[in-house]
Amino acid sequence: MPVESAHVVVPLSSQTPFRLQLSQLQHRAFSSRDGAPSSSQAIVQTPDGFLWFGTQNGLYRFDGVRFDKSVTRLLPTPNILSLYAEPNGDLWIGYTFGGISVLHGGKVSNTPASALPGGSVVGFARASDGTLWAATTRGLAWQEGDRWERAGAAQGYPDQHPQWLGTIHGEIYLFDVDDAYVLDQQQHRWRAVDLLQAQHDLIGLPANVALAKTNPYWASLRDPSGALWYTRADQEGITRVRWSDGSASPTSEEHFDQRDGLTGQFALVYFMGRESNVWVATEGGVDRFTVGKFTPVRFPNSMTNLTLAADKKGGLWVGSLRENGLYIQGDHDPVRVAGFGLGADCSTVDSHGVVWMSGSNDLETYDGSRVVHVAPPPGTLIDNHGEQVLQACQGIANDAAGDMWVSIVKVGVFRLSKGSWSLNGGLKALPDGPAIRVLGDESGRIWLTYPGSRIAVVDHDRVTLYDNRNGLNIGNVLSLYVRGTHAWAAGDRGVAYLTPSGIFASLVGKGDDTFQSVTGIVETRTGELWLNAPDGVYRISAEELAKWLKQPAYQPGYELFTQTDGINGVPLPVRPGPTMIESADGRIWVATKQNLSWIDPAHIRRNAIAPNVFISTVTSANASWPATPSPRLPPGTHNIHIAYTVPLLSMPERVHFRYRLKGVDEDWQDDGGRREAFYTNLQPGRYRFEVTALNEDGVASVQPTVLNFTIAPAFYQTLWFKAFVACVALLILCLIYMLRVRFVERRYQLLMVERHSERERIARDLHDTLLQGMQGILLQVEMLSTSPDLSDAQRLRITRIEEKMRSSLIEGRDAISALRQADSDHADLIEKLKAIGSDASTYSDTHFSINVEGEARPLCGMRCDEMIAIVRESVINAFKHAQAEWVLVSVSYADDALIVDVTDNGVGITEKTIHDKQKEGHWGIAGMRERAAKLGGRLTIRPAHPRGTTIELVLPWQTIQATRAFIRKRWHFGDHDDDHTHPSVD
Repeated sequence: MPVESAHVVVPLSSQTPFRLQLSQLQHRAFSSRDGAPSSSQAIVQTPDGFLWFGTQNGLYRFDGVRFDKSVTRLLPTPNILSLYAEPNGDLWIGYTFGGISVLHGGKVSNTPASALPGGSVVGFARASDGTLWAATTRGLAWQEGDRWERAGAAQGYPDQHPQWLGTIHGEIYLFDVDDAYVLDQQQHRWRAVDLLQAQHDLIGLPANVALAKTNPYWASLRDPSGALWYTRADQEGITRVRWSDGSASPTSEEHFDQRDGLTGQFALVYFMGRESNVWVATEGGVDRFTVGKFTPVRFPNSMTNLTLAADKKGGLWVGSLRENGLYIQGDHDPVRVAGFGLGADCSTVDSHGVVWMSGSNDLETYDGSRVVHVAPPPGTLIDNHGEQVLQACQGIANDAAGDMWVSIVKVGVFRLSKGSWSLNGGLKALPDGPAIRVLGDESGRIWLTYPGSRIAVVDHDRVTLYDNRNGLNIGNVLSLYVRGTHAWAAGDRGVAYLTPSGIFASLVGKGDDTFQSVTGIVETRTGELWLNAPDGVYRISAEELAKWLKQPAYQPGYELFTQTDGINGVPLPVRPGPTMIESADGRIWVATKQNLSWIDPAHIRRNAIAPNVFISTVTSANASWPATPSPRLPPGTHNIHIAYTVPLLSMPERVHFRYRLKGVDEDWQDDGGRREAFYTNLQPGRYRFEVTALNEDGVASVQPTVLNFTIAPAFYQTLWFKAFVACVALLILCLIYMLRVRFVERRYQLLMVERHSERERIARDLHDTLLQGMQGILLQVEMLSTSPDLSDAQRLRITRIEEKMRSSLIEGRDAISALRQADSDHADLIEKLKAIGSDASTYSDTHFSINVEGEARPLCGMRCDEMIAIVRESVINAFKHAQAEWVLVSVSYADDALIVDVTDNGVGITEKTIHDKQKEGHWGIAGMRERAAKLGGRLTIRPAHPRGTTIELVLPWQTIQATRAFIRKRWHFGDHDDDHTHPSVD
């Protein structure tokens, strides 16, 4: 039974899709080598643009590049008979052995065969009230909620054996073995209709064309031009027929089979997609028929080496080495002119409308009624196996005077004037040798191009030459075009434009494209520039060209048309030429070695469908995840591969993708046509991947397709693990620090023990030797002073010696006391101060007292020694020199410093006195100040009130307070210090 198709018939015009013959369409065959399915039973297209093929071997999805069968593994069986695409994107699947599946959002829901009438599922249809109908070979059912209800007599259907269910012209039809029914969508009932008429409408035959009861059609499709594609039981391949208005018989019939490239012997299914492509399924694969942007010309016979000439009526003359001259106008088939232009390799239409073509041994003209032969220039015929033939013609044109100019290879350029030929037209200024191209412009000037970047212009016998001195650096000049004041030249090294200043400017396109080996140039009336080159046909828009004309450094963008657009073959490099020409109706004609095609720049067929990119999978190593809204990738993922596609089926090879991964890519990346993106060395975190596309005509995606994904961190990449490692590292550092402190402590302890021992030894030595000896001498001096034998003068002198010795003895005992009092690094400060006062007041009547304020703090031993030395010096000076009644030492434990004041009520001292004493060699106060500065403190001497002197010592706690190590050491050495017995001076 034939399949249903849309039967939209529009009037034929030059822009009507598929108005062309089958041989003029672009055909692309997809076989098993391309992964295409064979013997497809159904073809549908979902709203997202994907094409679906249902086969006995599974379900295939096609995006224009790849046939994807992966969804088949989700189905209960691969044996598919029918497909139905819903506007919401759902895809209904009917199976050969019964049962239904629906594919929605990548998930499949199944209905078993037992829930249906049974048999193969042959079709689906959705009524206007939303009811979904399904037909099987054993009955008809509609969906009611989650269940299926079987239709019968109550619904107007006798419950026979359906063969096809679908929509024709908006109505739902059901075909049985011998009957046809249409659904009353308001009453929810079926009514019988004429079977033959229903089949007639299904096939798509014109209203005035009758259908015989012996229906020969297997499958059919009515394309937008009104042509019918169908398969006959008695004929292989595709048959395509067209009817003229009101005609009951086809006015044209075409065939396309395996000899033409069809993938199989019979066409099984026809389908037209949203991009106006016709898809045909055969037992060997899938075929696509597309209307290209260029329209190929159908010649009656094979052609080769085409030469082109346009007339003023919109027609085109075509000459060939193997065919007579042909005339083409509009969409009509070429018309042969017998006896004219056989073997032509150059042609032109003169100002009188007469066509000139080179013949086998002369030049020929045709004025529309008769052919006239013109003798060739002298010396241009050569012998070819006993026959005189004209050497190759490279160009022909006429000037303002009506003279004809022709270039003959290996000979030169000739002018025909008043029936006589002259070499170079008798102009000595013209270069020697043949010209590559000969062109006559609108004003009647003759343009001649030569090898080596040379152009000559003849204007009423005045010759102007252009070469590299005029900026012309395009190599061998292969093509020339002049429109008004614009002149373009093209060679094998580029394209150049003649500026008003007489200098040629080289044209360089976007991406530094120099447009090499261009053999045809056309500048249209609208300002577009077209170039024919081996790579294809370039189109530079009027806007881009205008920018370049104003700014020669600008690189204009361009559009490139290739063989996939309908241009079959590549242009010949030298002759015949030019290979591109514009006719009076605005069409641009492009010639290759054996083919000719045309395009209307004002009506280029464009694909207006904006591409919608789909991200299919995210892959890493050997694992793959579907592109769900926010996939979470496992820990340890560093390298990922993201696959995406877009269902554009006409020219998928020209789809342009750009993508970026935010936070990784600074700008959009071009994928180079891979349809995939790769990233390496990704770290755990959240990522946003965006991809967009441009179709073959530059229509962009409405918005980028986005994939948000997360790479989970490994345990060693988590925040808690990093915090744990940081804590461990900190603990290790603390342990290292503590070990270092212990080591320094131990060294300090050893140094202090050594120092303590040395001080003890010095104290003992002083006590046992020097002081004891002095004590003995003092006793002898005292005894001598009481001797009656001494005179008063002698006794006075001895008494002074006794006092001096006694003073020295006191100073020595003070020194020993200082050594003894420094034995303990952490001895109580107050006790030390009391000892100093006690020693100082032993031989003095001056009263000594101590005043303490604040809570005592432990002091650093070595720094405490320095502080005690300063206080001792202050106290001794007060007792010796102040002549004071009392000396007061005040100790204040302030918040930020230790403050020690030594105050007396003696005679006082001034800075001048201190300065004078220093001159005499007394440096005690200077030493005190130096020690205070070394401790980071401050020593101040000021008058006391009402008389006397105050010496204030201020020491910050950070320099004097004991550390924890000091405190532990003090506890450690406590017993040792307490047990030590200090010797005394008697």
